[in-house]
Amino acid sequence: MRLRSLLIQGLGQLPGSLAQRLPLLVALSFVAGIVVAGWTSYRIFDRRSALLIAETSGPAMLQILRQASGPNGATSGRLPPYEWQRTPSGFTAEAAHTVPLILILDGRRLRAAAVFDTPPKLPDILRAASEPQSPERRLGDLSRAITRQDSGATLSLFQSDGTVLSIAAPSLWRPRLEETKVALIGLAGFLLGMAAIIPLALNLAAPFRLLARRDPAKLPPLASSEAIQVRDRIDLLKERFAEEQAQKVRGLAAISHDLRTPVTRLRLRSELLEDEELHQRFSADLDEISGIIDGALDLLSIRHQSEQSHQFALSSLVESLVDDYRDTGRAVRFLGQPPLRLPGVPTVFGRSAPVDIYTGGQSLMQGQPDKLRRALSNLIDNGLTYGTEVSVSISGAGSEALDVIVEDDGPGIPPDRIAAMLRPFSRGHIGGGGVGLGLAIAQEIAELHNGELFVENTRTGLKATLRLMRGPVLPE
Repeated sequence: MRLRSLLIQGLGQLPGSLAQRLPLLVALSFVAGIVVAGWTSYRIFDRRSALLIAETSGPAMLQILRQASGPNGATSGRLPPYEWQRTPSGFTAEAAHTVPLILILDGRRLRAAAVFDTPPKLPDILRAASEPQSPERRLGDLSRAITRQDSGATLSLFQSDGTVLSIAAPSLWRPRLEETKVALIGLAGFLLGMAAIIPLALNLAAPFRLLARRDPAKLPPLASSEAIQVRDRIDLLKERFAEEQAQKVRGLAAISHDLRTPVTRLRLRSELLEDEELHQRFSADLDEISGIIDGALDLLSIRHQSEQSHQFALSSLVESLVDDYRDTGRAVRFLGQPPLRLPGVPTVFGRSAPVDIYTGGQSLMQGQPDKLRRALSNLIDNGLTYGTEVSVSISGAGSEALDVIVEDDGPGIPPDRIAAMLRPFSRGHIGGGGVGLGLAIAQEIAELHNGELFVENTRTGLKATLRLMRGPVLPE
């Protein structure tokens, strides 16, 4: 925990603006790539250069042998890339790893030994080739073979006079990483760099992903100044919107209260009308005015109506609502929900058949059941208004969303009016009953549950799909 806090505190010293962080991230990625690629290329180039120099250094090694041969030969010297020294006998390789060799140079057989600091990886390549070779070529191939062992080494040649000629090549015969290891380390460095840079890149976008969610989210501690400004602006707009909605609700409530008094007076005066037909027309008009006022007030205040959110089985709620309709003699059917199918289990006797489980737990969700009951009642009432029979079903069990499908056998909706159906005071049929708020209220309740309402025509009538998320409802 302390390490994480120190890391956050250190990263907090980075520029706060997104416009400054993006170039910095690009620069860090570029530098990291250059470092990894440069190190890898240098190591591979250094090894291959050493192999090439060793392969072409046969004449230099042959010259060393000639200078050091004979009793009057030089005892030491340096001829790049080699250093040599002639010593009396007494060659030992107590703690070293030695590979004995026989060199045939200009018809002479020389006993030699390659002495390594670590066990040689490819000792067999130190042997002479099967075809005849010139002394320069043989010594060049031997030097290249010693270089390929990637270890510190010394070549000892036993002279006929009993002395030992020791040849070293510090720039060639030294410990190195083989190319495969260099490539793997370079790849590991690249992956580590990506593992460090990708979280930083994701951190730049993470605050905006959180802001894009419909539920309020706390920004990470390293959020950019632009993300903080956007969050503050969104919070301000939400506060303004909530205040404007509250003002609309209060204004409409005042209008509703003021209109109820004259509507009540008109209703009382209509009772004094002797013409029964005229009385019924007055009553119908007054009922429509009252319905429009109450419906508009209900639509604007649906999000502010207090109701506790809790977990419940959607299938139980739908089944209870359908039973209430059936008790009043309405033609409403509940088709249930698809079962939860468990695959068969293989046994020694064969594979058992899949098992279907019917349980209300398949449709568990978090929400406000009273408001959902209101939305479903609007959909069912709409189907019964324009049709004779309504069927209700649930699908999407096991997923993050649940669909309640309400289908009727009515005439459907003209295609050119489907898009406008979910708007307030919009009716599917000109001259139809109601004030055109049922579907708008259902849509508002669906959005409150992170869902949506879809309406489409089918071959048998109208199909309304109320899609609900299993998660909690949006805050008011």
